[in-house]
Amino acid sequence: METRKEKGKNNLALKAAAGTALIVLLAVVILLAANMAFAFRDIDARIGPPQEGQAMPAPGEMAPHSPDLFFMVGAATSSLMLLLSIYLVYTYLKDYMELKSHFTLGVLSAVIAFMLFAITANPLLHFFFGVYGRFGVMQIIPYVFATISLAILAWVSSK
Repeated sequence: METRKEKGKNNLALKAAAGTALIVLLAVVILLAANMAFAFRDIDARIGPPQEGQAMPAPGEMAPHSPDLFFMVGAATSSLMLLLSIYLVYTYLKDYMELKSHFTLGVLSAVIAFMLFAITANPLLHFFFGVYGRFGVMQIIPYVFATISLAILAWVSSK
């Protein structure tokens, strides 16, 4: 038989999991909506083999259809960072719902900013949105989120 305290913790964990899923979904939807102007602009040229008359990439440039080692390592690292961030969002959201601490809320906000960094820094996102190998807003946004996260942590630490 579950005690009242165990039921409360299970209910809290369920609410935190639902809140985490909602935060992740909202982050992805906002980022996708913000980038709709660039979405899938020339995806066929980047995925398929070079068309007749299409120039081959210069040496040192990644061919559109053959990812290099740095691309794959960057994608894997960013994906791992995203998974760890999602876990931390869940953990700190659950703690905040239980403790109602401003410190926990600050850390939660910083972790959400790091999660957004992980999403926007992933080279796969750049590849699918057509900004791979070009300077664009998607190459600046990760640094904005990292700066926001560090600013939040600095503010929380100063209190």
